[in-house]
Amino acid sequence: MLTSSVKIIMVGVLPPPVHGMAMVNAAVLEKLRSRETGLLVVNMAARSLKRSVINRLSRIPRCMHGLIRLLVAPKQTDASLYMSVSGGYGQSYELAFILFARLCRMRIFLHHHSFSYLNSPSHLTKWLIVAAGLDATHIALSPGMAEKIKNIYKIKNTLSISNAVFFPSDSINSSVRKQIETIGFLGNITSEKGIFDFLDLVSAIQVEGINLKAKLAGPFQDKGIEQLVRQRLKKLPMIEYVGPKYGMEKDVFYSDIDLLIFPTIYENEAEPMTIHEAMSHGVPVIAYGRGSIPEIVVRGCGLVIAPDTPFVPAALAQIKIWLRCQSIFEKVSEAAINNFSKTYAENSQHWQLLMANLIGENSDL
Repeated sequence: MLTSSVKIIMVGVLPPPVHGMAMVNAAVLEKLRSRETGLLVVNMAARSLKRSVINRLSRIPRCMHGLIRLLVAPKQTDASLYMSVSGGYGQSYELAFILFARLCRMRIFLHHHSFSYLNSPSHLTKWLIVAAGLDATHIALSPGMAEKIKNIYKIKNTLSISNAVFFPSDSINSSVRKQIETIGFLGNITSEKGIFDFLDLVSAIQVEGINLKAKLAGPFQDKGIEQLVRQRLKKLPMIEYVGPKYGMEKDVFYSDIDLLIFPTIYENEAEPMTIHEAMSHGVPVIAYGRGSIPEIVVRGCGLVIAPDTPFVPAALAQIKIWLRCQSIFEKVSEAAINNFSKTYAENSQHWQLLMANLIGENSDL
């Protein structure tokens, strides 16, 4: 029940299932709860990672239940709506909460996690932004993303906050890598996240006779993907599949690899938490340059490959260079740690400003 003590209404997907936006929302929720302010949470998660119509429609009951909770509660004029924005048709559900917040004259904060409606401007997104009003605050994941949102949708108030703020640098056991012995892939195992490019890269390394190991971690999207991947693994003995990794298990995974491979072709890709996690542990990254990734893996911290360039030849060439000159790779590993620490420090200040405005302590955004 929404009472006069509630300051923030949070609407968004929470794990399970586990994916990037859900993980960020869970981290946001933890930080909001740490402030001991009144909080009402509406979980809009689907049942699974499948992208079927039935699975998408499974969000409708949660949407209806969340709206009923708000409609039967006392209307609040001093509350804030904090909501993560979906990349596609999920925005139609979110539009209902925005209209409710406008009727109740709430402060509105929309957290953008997708480049889908930036790469291809969307009428639905335009309606959502118009409904939120000119005074709404739009939270982007990087300065470049904030600029795109502002220019495409003519938004007045933007704030850039990197996902790096959810990984305190002083709690991570960072270790500079001296050489590449093991490469790794961690994430939801799907074609969109680049699993087949990763397997192709390992196959190319094997054909070249390069003495490296590989670790694969994450949940399979569905049985079809699992079958295809396991068939490939039978021909790639250098890869060890270690299953899904969460929490402290991920720290162990990063300590066991020296280089993260992230060949995502996901059109909604924005700012993968996996890349921040890797760099915070001293693990350089080779990734496709989608979304905000070029703003994370800056020069000297790894390799960003243009999305229209074949991934395997470019990644293999860079790995060979680092194998020949270990001192260069060591500097890249050190740069990854330093860049993460800098990003964390800068964006922590932005996060504190957002928290103060969510609670209503100031209005300096």
